[in-house]
Amino acid sequence: MKLDQEQGLVQAHLQKHGFRWTNQRSLIVRTALSTHEHFTAEQLLDLCRAQDPKVSRATVYRTLSVLEEAGFVEGLDTGDGSRRFEHVLNHEHHDHMVCLHCGAIFEFRDEELERRQEAAARRIGFRIERHSLRIYGSCRACHKTQREA
Repeated sequence: MKLDQEQGLVQAHLQKHGFRWTNQRSLIVRTALSTHEHFTAEQLLDLCRAQDPKVSRATVYRTLSVLEEAGFVEGLDTGDGSRRFEHVLNHEHHDHMVCLHCGAIFEFRDEELERRQEAAARRIGFRIERHSLRIYGSCRACHKTQREA
């Protein structure tokens, strides 16, 4: 699905739920959907302000909240009190490992884990609609540094 189509889906959803589709909100959504890295709300604000210095911080935070609630972006707690986001619209499912020391985020997909989660759900009659697995620890570089200290 192309960026314009994705933005159209988001626009329709927001308008259906009573949100105005403003130039700022359009820029925020387009920027979030075209960013292929994990980003903070402040980084998104900076990217948007590079194109329009009048973009409101409050509008960025509010729009991100709505996008996350609707399932268009996913928030990731990094273990240090901050959050990073990524857009997940039309992206293949994956899980995350987060380094508690440097904040690095590693994406991974493990078919065996996926099968085990499905089996666990079946055993109790639970239907999974979506899930998110986050593993927190030390990346190779930080782990090596800790051993040397």
